[in-house]
Amino acid sequence: MKKKLALDLDGVVFDSENLYRVYTEMYDVDVKKSNNIINNSERTFQKRYNWDENEYSSFYNNYSKTILENANIMTGAEIVIPKLTKYFDIIIVTARSDEEMKYALEKFEKVNLNMVTVYNNEHKKIGKFIEEKVDYIIDDDSAICVNASNNNIHALYFKNNASDKLEENEYIKNVNNWGEIYRYLMMNENLI
Repeated sequence: MKKKLALDLDGVVFDSENLYRVYTEMYDVDVKKSNNIINNSERTFQKRYNWDENEYSSFYNNYSKTILENANIMTGAEIVIPKLTKYFDIIIVTARSDEEMKYALEKFEKVNLNMVTVYNNEHKKIGKFIEEKVDYIIDDDSAICVNASNNNIHALYFKNNASDKLEENEYIKNVNNWGEIYRYLMMNENLI
């Protein structure tokens, strides 16, 4: 029986988190005309900048569609995901809305994800991981990874360069690219 692997989309399958970084930096300089960064190591733009709620909403409403439409598949995902489908049952667990999902669905075939089960609008992912009896997750949110590890689910923390590493243990592994993900999963499951 195959083990179950749950993938996040933004910052894992798609480079949308990096694009959000680029667009928020430009917005802060070009529109806000200042430096409003309060913590550049934060993953989400809402925590990185000293903007009010109206600014966050305005930015999201004006740029999210462009970002999601233009997000590329993460380097290596196109190579590794099809190989992993031979050994793992893969599901998608994401906070993306129905509207945001349509941009991802258009690109799924390129990474062999067009036939997987997708759970979107998941803002408390741990419940879905437990319900689906997930063995491994790959996510770029450190809190989600820690929560999964606390529930004996192996969490691969797909870290972006600005964020801090997590302390590794039996259930948490920091990864920086899809090659590292492939190596870890293949070695951990003795599939070589």
